[in-house]
Amino acid sequence: MRSLILALAVVSLAACKDEPFDTARLKGSELLQKNDFKGAAVEYEKSLELKPDQDTKVWDKAAFAYMKAGDFDKAASILEKSLDRRADQAAKLETVRNIAGMYYQQANDLDNAERFFQKAVELDPKDDQSLSWLAEISSKRGGARSQQAPADGTHLQKAIERYDAVIKVVPDKPEAYINKRIVLVKYIDHLTKQKLSILADAEAQKKDKEAYDSAMEQAADTEKRVTELKALLDETTKQLGAVNKAAKK
Repeated sequence: MRSLILALAVVSLAACKDEPFDTARLKGSELLQKNDFKGAAVEYEKSLELKPDQDTKVWDKAAFAYMKAGDFDKAASILEKSLDRRADQAAKLETVRNIAGMYYQQANDLDNAERFFQKAVELDPKDDQSLSWLAEISSKRGGARSQQAPADGTHLQKAIERYDAVIKVVPDKPEAYINKRIVLVKYIDHLTKQKLSILADAEAQKKDKEAYDSAMEQAADTEKRVTELKALLDETTKQLGAVNKAAKK
C-alpha cells in the first residue's frame, strides 16, 4: 500500500509540472518585468514554437519584447505570423495597423510603414486611418511637414491623391481637407520657385534660340500647373468651409 501511495504521489507531481512551453512563457514574463527585453523575446518565441496555438496575447507580448529590444523586423514577423489566429477581420486589421505604426513611430522607417499601411488598406479599402497615414507619409516625403524641408513634386502629387482617397471615404471630416491644403501650398511654392529658376536660365541662354524657346515652354507649362493647383486650393478651401459649417449645425 505504501509503495502504491508513493507511486501516485510521483504521478501527481509529474502532472503538476509545467509544460516546456509554459516554462518558457513564464520565464519570458519574468524577464519582461526586469526590462530584459531581448531575453524575454527569446523565451516568448520559444514558447510559441513549442505551442503556437496560444492566446494572441502571448504573440503580442513576444512582439512587444522584440520591439522594445529594437528588433522591429522580428516584432513585425511575430505579429504577421499571428494573423491567422486573430478572431476576426477587425482584429487582423488592427494588428497590421500596429505593425505599420511601429515602423512609423518607433523605427522611423517610412518604407515599411507604407508597406504595412497598404496591407491594411488591402484588408479594408475603406480604412480611413490607414489611408490617412499613407497620405501623411507622402506628405512628409514631399517636404510638406516642414518649411525648411526641400519639396519633392512627385511625393506631393501622391499626397494629394491619397488625401482625395481619404476624403472619398470620410467626406465629413475636416482633417484631410486641412492636410491637403498644406500640401497644395507647399507644391505651389515649389513650382513657383521652379518657374523663376527656369526663367533665369532662359535669360542666360537668350543667344541660344533653341535652348531659350525650350526653357520658356517649360516655364509656361509650370505656370499652367501652378494655376491648376491654385484653383484646386481654392476648391479645397471651399469644401473645408462647407464641412466645418455642417459640423456646427
